[in-house]
Amino acid sequence: MTYFGITALGPPNSFQSGLVNALGINVFTVEEFQASFQRLDRDKSGFIECNEVEDLLHDTYGFPPLEDEVTMFMTQFDLNKDGKISWDEFKFVLEKIQLEINSKAGNAREYKSYEKMRGDRFKHIRVKQELQDKYKVPMTSSQGYGFMHKDENLQEITKMVSFPIHMCDETKYADEMIKTGSLFS
Repeated sequence: MTYFGITALGPPNSFQSGLVNALGINVFTVEEFQASFQRLDRDKSGFIECNEVEDLLHDTYGFPPLEDEVTMFMTQFDLNKDGKISWDEFKFVLEKIQLEINSKAGNAREYKSYEKMRGDRFKHIRVKQELQDKYKVPMTSSQGYGFMHKDENLQEITKMVSFPIHMCDETKYADEMIKTGSLFS
């Protein structure tokens, strides 16, 4: 049972939520960003401080933004002047990032025909787009092997955490017994 698209089992369509373009900046409108900008512009000067970008995104989303989204914004701004960002500058960067991310949205669909896909699989023809151009993170466990990112903004998301297996002394002893051919009777 879903309540506003939220379930205890995660998103309704995990493949769609894993696409490269599934970020908060594509969910909210420019008007919502502008309303948040105006709330943060307390002195009504038309500018916000560069350190308030994360607060602006948090205010718009209603939840903390990904660090990568904040980094995408901060790398686009020219902060050489006085560290202030105007609404026009913010809107330009917002539209630029949305355009860049939405251009990657069509990468996930390679085929429009089942017959073409089946023919390519039968002939062992590789797909044209890299997996990294389609998804933010590996969607299956087998995709995790060799899943590297060319995009610096997404490298932090896909860091794999490994949990090595630690055996207790009894298990090590039992493994050695089995290797020597002694069975437990």
